[in-house]
Amino acid sequence: MSTRIALTALVGRTGAVLLRMRDEQSAVRANRWSLPGGAIRPGETPVNAAKRHIAEQTGLPVDGEPDLFWHGFLPGTRVDVYCFAVGTPAWGPDIVPQQGVLAEFVPGEDVLSGRAFTPASGFVLGRFLDSNEYLTLSGRFFPSDPV
Repeated sequence: MSTRIALTALVGRTGAVLLRMRDEQSAVRANRWSLPGGAIRPGETPVNAAKRHIAEQTGLPVDGEPDLFWHGFLPGTRVDVYCFAVGTPAWGPDIVPQQGVLAEFVPGEDVLSGRAFTPASGFVLGRFLDSNEYLTLSGRFFPSDPV
């Protein structure tokens, strides 16, 4: 049986991406950066899990429905990952703090610099930052632009 998780790349107006890190006291993935997300509950759709995780872990508003960016199994595992992307009008001070968790918006060009990520977040983040979805959410690309 596989584990199903939903992650969400939450992109601010400047193109910054929300990253979270649990402290060293965490029983799960301590001192690892990740996108907001976690397990999909039995009977829950992946998109509803993504919306629940955004609300529970960040308290931030989103611009519309999260769009599925990538879905597949994490290589070499039985972890079925759904990665969504959505914009937010929020910025740093709007993040609802959780005990034992650091959360911050990181400029897109700095996301992959010097951070240890959870396996799923590390796998999808490079792909996301190189995608048209990221460029669109960050205001750097518009689908009607000539390619």
